[in-house]
Amino acid sequence: MTMPELPPVPDGFHLTLDTDPPGTLRAGLGQAINAFHNQTVPFASSRFALELRDGSGLLAGGLSGVMSWGWLFIDAVWVHADLRGKGAGAMLMARAEQHAAAGGCHSVWLDTFQAKGFYQGLGYSVFGALEDYPNGQTRYFLRKRLAGAGLDKPDTREYESPS
Repeated sequence: MTMPELPPVPDGFHLTLDTDPPGTLRAGLGQAINAFHNQTVPFASSRFALELRDGSGLLAGGLSGVMSWGWLFIDAVWVHADLRGKGAGAMLMARAEQHAAAGGCHSVWLDTFQAKGFYQGLGYSVFGALEDYPNGQTRYFLRKRLAGAGLDKPDTREYESPS
């Protein structure tokens, strides 16, 4: 298999590939993207985390997310194996949703390749899928409208994969 010819680097510019880029590069790209968005859709975000610790202070579960443009994106949820299936994950999700609604969010979205059923049980619906990420798995993208968000009704549409 031959690779397609790549577009040329613009005259007067240099392109480098860094396999271990510094955090400052990612931050700089994010700032440039946000400045571009601010030209038409002002960007403001608020990050938060919930920590569940046992009596000795060890992390037993947690959730982190970021609120922006009326949505909460949940980027990480973890519960220790001893607490799974006992309501700790549902409690973390409910607290995050409550915090987001109080912060003006109308909806939540997240992605997972191992816990689709858990999130669907909490009222989330699939709106997309990415096959083989990781290899042999499907990463699902789910969303949920928050109660009292002022929207007509909950989002019940289900993603249908292309045939």
